[in-house]
Amino acid sequence: MSRPLPDGTLDLTGRWLLANRDHAFICMDTAGIITAWLGAAEEILGYSADEAIGHNLAAIFTPEDQVRGFDKYELAVASVDSRSEDDRWHVRKDGTRIWATGTVCAVRDDAGKLVGFVKILRDRTDLRTQLESLESAVTAQRESRERTHQFLKTLGHELRNPLAPLSTATHIIRRLAPDPRVDGALQIIARQVAALTRLADDLMDVTRLETGKVEPQLQRMDLCRFLQEAVLSLQETAADRRLDLVTLFPASALDVNMDESLMQRLVLNLLGNAIKYTPEGGTIWVKVVQEGTEIVFRVEDTGIGIAPDILPRIFELFTQERSASDRVPGGLGVGLAMVREIAELHGGSVQARSAGEGRGSEFTVRLPAIAPN
Repeated sequence: MSRPLPDGTLDLTGRWLLANRDHAFICMDTAGIITAWLGAAEEILGYSADEAIGHNLAAIFTPEDQVRGFDKYELAVASVDSRSEDDRWHVRKDGTRIWATGTVCAVRDDAGKLVGFVKILRDRTDLRTQLESLESAVTAQRESRERTHQFLKTLGHELRNPLAPLSTATHIIRRLAPDPRVDGALQIIARQVAALTRLADDLMDVTRLETGKVEPQLQRMDLCRFLQEAVLSLQETAADRRLDLVTLFPASALDVNMDESLMQRLVLNLLGNAIKYTPEGGTIWVKVVQEGTEIVFRVEDTGIGIAPDILPRIFELFTQERSASDRVPGGLGVGLAMVREIAELHGGSVQARSAGEGRGSEFTVRLPAIAPN
């Protein structure tokens, strides 16, 4: 308890300690025996000053911490470093436990001799409970994601297993029955098999990318030339849909380190989406520029756009824009998740912008630039 000054008045420090309802102030001698029990000590730990004074501080430590000697260790650290800080479980008089943040300070006389310790303690069980709840939620989410990845991997394998025999059977039937009517049906089957194969590949690839099981084979390449070749490969598809596919590239090369196969998946995904979701007569632009230490390329279109509520989640697995799924049903929403993973695997990033549904979209990929030779 607080000690009165010789004239019978209480010093300001003592008054503040008595009035404080957030922190417990515990004074001890050099052996850890409690000599004063101030502030919110009784409220936090349940013991009155009369019950606490004269007893060792070890009484408020958990049995397991006492076995480990943490009560003595705390004082030993303070005696050497002047103070010791720790967050730990403590035990109240009724046996319940509280999570407390605490500091132990060494007290020395004018000659520097150790004369005791002061422990300042605050009950933060509320924050600890919130933290544990968040940790449990994160753990559950991680486990759920791992189960999803395993499911996707299995689904991809299961989809691919029957596709190869179906493709082989289609070729055999076409050779054995050269009938135009049969050929038309076989073309439909072949297209659907190809679509299922791409879907199975996407499922397996995005799983491998998200679990960090893809090691990119980087090589120095001119991104302008790479994008030009990708655009040329899709010009006919765009023309069939009466779309203008426009490129705006600088005259100089813009080199980046990239895995050609992975970057082809990224670019064809963005361009393919722009072609699929832009109505006939629309325009798609592919632009490349250097901004500081980054090479930036953009795919812009006059297509169906992205709703504001979907935009923040557009790169998450299985996210699909409503109007997109209505226009081209059957997708699972894995393509843009794969785009994000590939961009990050190259040390870059991808962003999406849209003014809303029916107002076009813009996808921006940023990659680290390489200084010219």
